[in-house]
Amino acid sequence: MTRKAFFLHSYGCQMNKLDSELVASKLQQAGYRAAASEGEADVVLLNTCAVREHAEDRVWSRLGRLRQRKRRDPALVVGVLGCMAEEHQRTLQARMPHVDLVVGPSAFGDIDQKLEQVFQSARRRAGLELGESWRRGAGVVAAGHGVSGDVVHREVGVRPQRSQAYVSVMRGCNMPCTYCIVPATRGKEISRSIDDIVAETRRLCDDGVTEVTLLGQTVNAYGRDLGRGVTLARLLRALHEIDGLRRLAFITSHPNFLSAELIDALAELPKIARYLHLPAQSGSDAVLKTMRRGYTVARYLRRWEDLMARCPDVELHSDWIVGYPGETESDVDGTVALMERVRFAQSYVFKYSPRPGTVAAGLCDDVPDAVKAERNQRLLAVQERLTAERNLALVGSVQEVLVEGPSPRDPERLTGRTAHHRIVHFPAVGRDLVGQYVPVRIDAAAAHSLLGSRVVESVAR
Repeated sequence: MTRKAFFLHSYGCQMNKLDSELVASKLQQAGYRAAASEGEADVVLLNTCAVREHAEDRVWSRLGRLRQRKRRDPALVVGVLGCMAEEHQRTLQARMPHVDLVVGPSAFGDIDQKLEQVFQSARRRAGLELGESWRRGAGVVAAGHGVSGDVVHREVGVRPQRSQAYVSVMRGCNMPCTYCIVPATRGKEISRSIDDIVAETRRLCDDGVTEVTLLGQTVNAYGRDLGRGVTLARLLRALHEIDGLRRLAFITSHPNFLSAELIDALAELPKIARYLHLPAQSGSDAVLKTMRRGYTVARYLRRWEDLMARCPDVELHSDWIVGYPGETESDVDGTVALMERVRFAQSYVFKYSPRPGTVAAGLCDDVPDAVKAERNQRLLAVQERLTAERNLALVGSVQEVLVEGPSPRDPERLTGRTAHHRIVHFPAVGRDLVGQYVPVRIDAAAAHSLLGSRVVESVAR
């Protein structure tokens, strides 16, 4: 019998990408096969993001196209996974009745059994008999609590990069940020045990992975629910001992949990990447207070100074929200001042949009869209200058680059990243270097990347 084929679209953050790998692992273990394209699939799954409106709009658009296909092919199974499934489960069924399966981010650990319910449902069988006149899906819904994806025995070979992998260390978030939907869609913090994480990482490294990025919504809060002194620093020290692991990173961190213990680990463990994603969100105390971030600008700077005293080579990355309700031009000036003071290596800037179910959704969205757009461009321009200055300072140096593959824009070049997460492009000459650590002399600096040439004499594996 021909095995059913699935195709999986993943939207949003790194956690969603990892969740998609776990879903694929579970389905392949259950006898499904991965389709080469959506058009060849018997089952199409969308693993969704609800953090920003733009990501949701892309999902609604694709679901509309899949509705047209299902009218031609009533046997097609359409599923929505992830945060939109949790947040919009009722709206999905009303607005997109052709959707067969709705599974929240805490309930995909038995995705194969959920799909079996779809295939066996009486409503689906009746619909197939009606053919093109049928407009409703099977109606299988699993939101709220369910079987966690962390129980899936991961197929380590199911990953897009042979030398890189994500590893989930915790799920959920307990922070009260007023603008964020994540606590509602992903639930409370649940940390995995150190033993489980180490065992999974060993299996990945045995399969050729050399760079691991640990994931958590507030990753440096890891272990708070486990007690007995379990912390991210302790986990990092355990992972650092794994043979074959060369780089170890973690995202996303919260300023309140940048502890002295964690800073010591960053200073003492050479395998840890030399960048830290530590979102400030705003450089205004007034805005930070209404966001309920739990710190002031001065406190953020004290944590940064503590980090720089022990780890002067570590660079910070940040997220910023512009146009939050009540934000003034003076508040934006404060954000620019913080960016200039810390000299962030990278920033992601987002225009505020209300998320239903959040505290901030009840506030007056009083910053006009045009003003949000202008502030967004202003912060991006500041960050582009800061990044360009940091890049220019590297010209003439030799950087160790983990090669990821051909450059998306120029197949004659290879692309990879340094321990500081900087993108480097260099000519693709000689043997296959993908997955190797290659010394590259930096010859020129672009706005968002570096250009270089391979130092042939001492290629490192």
